[in-house]
Amino acid sequence: MNSLSNTFSLLHLDAEDDKEQIASLTVAKDKNHATNSDKDKKTGELSGKTTTLKIDKINEESFSSSSGNYRMPLVWIDLEMTGLNIEVDRILEIACVITDGKLAKSVEGPDLVISQTKESLDNMGQWCRDHHAASGLTERVLQSTITEKDAETQVIDFVKKHVGSDTPLLAGNSIYVDFLFLKKYMPNLAAIFPHVLVDVSSIMALCIRWFPKEKKKGHQRRKRSIELWMISKKA
Repeated sequence: MNSLSNTFSLLHLDAEDDKEQIASLTVAKDKNHATNSDKDKKTGELSGKTTTLKIDKINEESFSSSSGNYRMPLVWIDLEMTGLNIEVDRILEIACVITDGKLAKSVEGPDLVISQTKESLDNMGQWCRDHHAASGLTERVLQSTITEKDAETQVIDFVKKHVGSDTPLLAGNSIYVDFLFLKKYMPNLAAIFPHVLVDVSSIMALCIRWFPKEKKKGHQRRKRSIELWMISKKA
């Protein structure tokens, strides 16, 4: 019994020694773990930075092309019409600009005045008669020899030259109206674009609601610019 007690005593002492050894090993392990964690953290940070750089590089490459084509292109089209009635009104002018998806690159395309009959011009509403006469568009329409088909072909050639194999999105202000007229009078041009439209009037309407303070600042800056312009004219 005594021998057993002594044996257990020895085991107990050994246990204490083991505890101390285990404690020292635990501290060392914790230090190693902390060191490894720091290394892993730094490695992770470096890896994250490297990944970010790679992603940025890929994004930049996706918007550049050796052939000069515009990546994720937006085709901005603006039409002048005799009115907004798709059943009777006609296209008087079409202008086109292409940008890449980031608006970092742009190229101006055709700006074409289309020949229409004097009758269609005489049937315009009062606003269109006044506006188009003041800008000189009415007279240029009467002098033009460009048909709607000619204009459509020129714009299609311009778009295909710069967008390559990418699918362009049609963009503009209240562009859905222009799209309706393109579908009727320039269907081959309209067929280039998918149903997704980039309408900046919608974006503006949302910005006014989401950032009303910025709108107020914009009005103040514009008012100040007008005042400075008037002062410079008087001088």
